[in-house]
Amino acid sequence: MEVRRIAHRGLSAWAPENTEVSFRLATECDCYGIECDIWRTLDGTFVVSHDESMKKMYGVRKNVTECTYEEIRSLPVTGGNAVEESPTQHICTLHRYLGVLSKSDKMAVIELKEELENRELQSIIDIINSYGMYDRTIFISGLAKSVLRLRHDLCFPKERLQYVHGARPRDAYVPVNDDLISRLIHHGIGLDSRYTLLSEKHVDRMHDEGLLVNVWTINTKKDYRMVTEDLGVDMVTMNDVKM
Repeated sequence: MEVRRIAHRGLSAWAPENTEVSFRLATECDCYGIECDIWRTLDGTFVVSHDESMKKMYGVRKNVTECTYEEIRSLPVTGGNAVEESPTQHICTLHRYLGVLSKSDKMAVIELKEELENRELQSIIDIINSYGMYDRTIFISGLAKSVLRLRHDLCFPKERLQYVHGARPRDAYVPVNDDLISRLIHHGIGLDSRYTLLSEKHVDRMHDEGLLVNVWTINTKKDYRMVTEDLGVDMVTMNDVKM
């Protein structure tokens, strides 16, 4: 089985995460897809950031969702790997991310970081369509309602939807269980799990139903072998896909 490797927030081991330079570097790697995280600013612009707070990456005590794009667009990135060696970066928009990926052969893996209504989700799909990326986009999220809206209301292809488990404080240490797997199977949605919370039994159940399993975040060769050889997952999300 071919394992599909996903560049986590771009090539984030070699450049500041979720920045245009990180995405561009990832397009030069032998990987299947490039993951990003998106939020909606106060004036409705979709921007790329893992955290709602801008403290870690920009050094300011502001939340992305409480600012307009104009208020934050000129802030330089001050955090992340190799920030001193990288060209000065500013907050990346969904448009810019898709612009980079559309010139490559990579899949867009977009994590929804906040609960969104159908209208807002459709706006994202419209942006994706404008770059010809609809068939090369996977949505992931730990927010079940948004994933289900994409699945049932907007009829986004179920094979390109994954529920994220283990990213929020309430499930960060909760192993994947039979109930979660049954619900995913019922809706025909894939799983994207913290790798330490997953068992071979649950991977096998998903595979029996033709559903994909992704894991995050793999940073060592030992863990890569464990999830691919022992668990048999389909996708591996990594900070350094060069590894």
